[in-house]
Amino acid sequence: MIKKLDKDLINKIAAGEVVERPASVVKELMENSIDAQADQIILEIKTGGIDLIALQDNGLGMTPKDAQLAIESHATSKISSIDDLFNIQTLGFRGEALASISAVSQFSLETKRQDSNEGTKLQMINNKLKIESYGCPDGTKIIIKELFHNVPARKKFLKSANTEYNHILEIFTNFALINPQISFKLTHNNKLILNLPSSKDWLARIKQVLGTDIADNLIPLNTKGSINLTGYLGKPQIARNNRKSQFIFINNRAVTDFIIAKAVKEGYGSLISRELYPTFILNINLPPALVDVNVHPRKAEVKFKAPQEIYLAVLKETQKLLTNNISQQIKINSETPVKKFTLKPQRNSKYFRPSVSYQPPFKNIKSQPSQISQAIKFSQELLKDGFIDQSTIEKIGDWRLLGQIHKAYLLVEAPQGVLIIDQHAAAERILYEKFKNDYASQKIKSQKLLLPLTLELSSREVAVINQSLEFLQNLGFDIEIFGNNSFIINAVPQDLDKLDVKITILGLINDLEENDFKKIKSIDDQKDLVIKYTACRTAIKFNDKIDIKEQIKLLEDIRQIIDKINTCPHGRPFIMELTLDQLAKNFKRI
Repeated sequence: MIKKLDKDLINKIAAGEVVERPASVVKELMENSIDAQADQIILEIKTGGIDLIALQDNGLGMTPKDAQLAIESHATSKISSIDDLFNIQTLGFRGEALASISAVSQFSLETKRQDSNEGTKLQMINNKLKIESYGCPDGTKIIIKELFHNVPARKKFLKSANTEYNHILEIFTNFALINPQISFKLTHNNKLILNLPSSKDWLARIKQVLGTDIADNLIPLNTKGSINLTGYLGKPQIARNNRKSQFIFINNRAVTDFIIAKAVKEGYGSLISRELYPTFILNINLPPALVDVNVHPRKAEVKFKAPQEIYLAVLKETQKLLTNNISQQIKINSETPVKKFTLKPQRNSKYFRPSVSYQPPFKNIKSQPSQISQAIKFSQELLKDGFIDQSTIEKIGDWRLLGQIHKAYLLVEAPQGVLIIDQHAAAERILYEKFKNDYASQKIKSQKLLLPLTLELSSREVAVINQSLEFLQNLGFDIEIFGNNSFIINAVPQDLDKLDVKITILGLINDLEENDFKKIKSIDDQKDLVIKYTACRTAIKFNDKIDIKEQIKLLEDIRQIIDKINTCPHGRPFIMELTLDQLAKNFKRI
């Protein structure tokens, strides 16, 4: 039987789309505050926003009638016709947020207009509305307690408090970056996290939020036309291992957009390696009619009327800016023609190879003297650089080392065939087991840095460090908090002292953050993640040429563990065997 749903159930269903997690609530509330022309926004949260979200602004405020309408479904002051829907000038417009939020929380609202003598307090508790006159400052304050308390099935899908806090911090950061004219304050569990005074200088706000390391390495971008691009591109040296330092805004609205991110990355061309991502803050201003912001339940994505035009504009301006500001600074060897410098997409990178042209069958190839001499020369070089003089080497058990090939693999003759060993994966597993045992027995040693390193990090990176500080110190890092966004690195684990400390710390932050969003359930899992990272960074690399002693030592270590495990810490195999039977079969001997 078909029946009409009651209002409460409708709001709870709507909340499932609009209110995914505490960060979704924060986003909706901050949009409303900015639309209300606030120039001061204060956000207080507890337990990652699960227990409390309180947002206060000094915006226009509401009358008692508007306050009551604000929590009704599809009640809004921002659009009134279908034409308005395709010419959105505000951040919010649907009129769903407060109705959905109040349906799944203990909700209260305090508001006052400047031209009113008194304000209004509205409470929605257990679906019962209470409204009364109330003395409060100009603007609006919304308090949300016990999110999803009456929808336990939704609450169980929330992540850890740290993870939910990180999501809120990301949302808060986006609003703070694009609105330097507004002062923002954020506290979590009664601790001040960010206090950002208003500023007319966008770069000053970027420095407040993202830190000196990023702010001091940005190139300003400002183009005018049918599509206006403003913002900053990061120099290649601050490229990151993930996209967390990429900020895209469309008409001041933070969005996720693959087209724009790809255009910027392509614009860098060969200036950064393909596995890294450029840092950038980019605001694209275009007529509202050319972009649909109503294609995603949480307004996190947009749809362009002419996406190819946007892509080409961003790509062109990125290439132009980088060419003008960076190409002159690159030191080009006097023997290398300048024309070889390119910002074209990386089709010529080491990961791209043209297809091999067709070769006739072996029996039809006629050897020429020049070909024979070239083959002899090639063999001599191969023997000199890769394989070793067998008369100078002793066997490692029943293995006989043949040598290293392609600066990546070791070849070993074994009783039943040939072994091919991935030198990085094998070394990574060996170091991982060593570090894990050292940590368990508290044998990890620290190495003092000759000069302590000061790092000024983004608020997001600071959160990750703070959440991981205790066990990072137990792993041999001596990290000292120095100001709101600054840390001093005094010492690192002894095995890391030869690495670039700054890159190592940023890499650790990246790994911890990426995995925290996947909900690492225990401190032990986080420790294991750090140990894996340490092993990976200190292990022999894939393109390292290693001497005979190192090769022998690696094989001896492998033999100690090969009966128990044959994969790296990430699960990739580090050894492959070609048996005599397989070889005979491939050569048609059996």
